[in-house]
Amino acid sequence: MRLALVIGCLMLASGCVLHTRSPPPPPPPPPQRPVAMTYREAVNLGFNQCRSRGYECRLKDADRKGRDVWRVKFHASTRRARGHLHLDFDAYSRSLLRVDDKVKARRHDWDDDDDDDDDDDRRGRGRGKKKGHARRDD
Repeated sequence: MRLALVIGCLMLASGCVLHTRSPPPPPPPPPQRPVAMTYREAVNLGFNQCRSRGYECRLKDADRKGRDVWRVKFHASTRRARGHLHLDFDAYSRSLLRVDDKVKARRHDWDDDDDDDDDDDRRGRGRGKKKGHARRDD
């Protein structure tokens, strides 16, 4: 009888074991939104873009246009050209969105000594305002 009692207790004890479950892990936090770039960072990215195009750059202005776009403006020049360069950067991804490159060659390049003929000799002196010969005088 003892044997039956021991076997019965073992069977009962195995059925009464409590199974505890651990609580589910908390959901992971949402990914953090990237931090918007600062004024200094926007200007540095602009200088890098300007120099990579072969220009000498002077900062004209840098401001944030809306929430997501930095506009950086430069006076850009080379030995033979000058103008402006405007760059738009995404404030969060830091990618280049738009480029407005208006650097043009100078009109009068006085360093050009290749041209032997003088244009003033061909034109004469009567081309200015109120100077020289007029048609009505003929």
